[in-house]
Amino acid sequence: MTERHELRWGGFAGLAFVVLALLGRFLPGNPPTVGDSDSSIASWLADHRTTMLFSALLWAAAAGLVIWFAAAFAEAIRERAERSDVHLALLAGAVLVGGAIFLNAVLIAGSAFGITGRDQAITRLMYDLSAVTTTMIGFAAALPLAAAGLGVLRTHLMPNWLGYLALVAAAVSFAGAFGVFATSGTFVAGGILMTTVPLLLSAVWIVCAGGYMVREHLPELGTGEAAVPLT
Repeated sequence: MTERHELRWGGFAGLAFVVLALLGRFLPGNPPTVGDSDSSIASWLADHRTTMLFSALLWAAAAGLVIWFAAAFAEAIRERAERSDVHLALLAGAVLVGGAIFLNAVLIAGSAFGITGRDQAITRLMYDLSAVTTTMIGFAAALPLAAAGLGVLRTHLMPNWLGYLALVAAAVSFAGAFGVFATSGTFVAGGILMTTVPLLLSAVWIVCAGGYMVREHLPELGTGEAAVPLT
């Protein structure tokens, strides 16, 4: 493990994902919700067309980075728990999340790209699809986060508090996906509470885990021996 640096680069990928994801989320400002009028949504997209397109590019790049990060994390778990399928759940979930993020980036770009002269009803449809996709990503994110948390607690790959933090992030992401039932109010689909809060909590976990990976500060593996827990 100490002779290879795949883990370190995976950690850098996780940190880069957080930077791009947060820029993609906050660069355009506070967008209207699906509860706002068609004209308000169309007007906001027209005013923020350039930043929305740039945000979409950032999200598209972030989609690949989160898969890279998870692949490195999953490999570290596999080396310490070969008989477990946790690393497979982590990797499969990350591919699902990355694909959903890329799809949402396409929807974001599409909603802003041809905004001039387009019927407001079509713009509203594309905007609603993006809001619902953003919210549903919470269901997808719950799988790799839960798998990562269980992997940490089972292998002692990192301190146990990071395992519990991943499980909390998974639960919050799962709960946030229920925003698809709300079309207005605090729990609205695509709103801050149901999408931004889970994103921020997941970002905190990725930064912490990525920091350990960049430093390669993980328990050593001896031949035929289990990993020595961190103290």
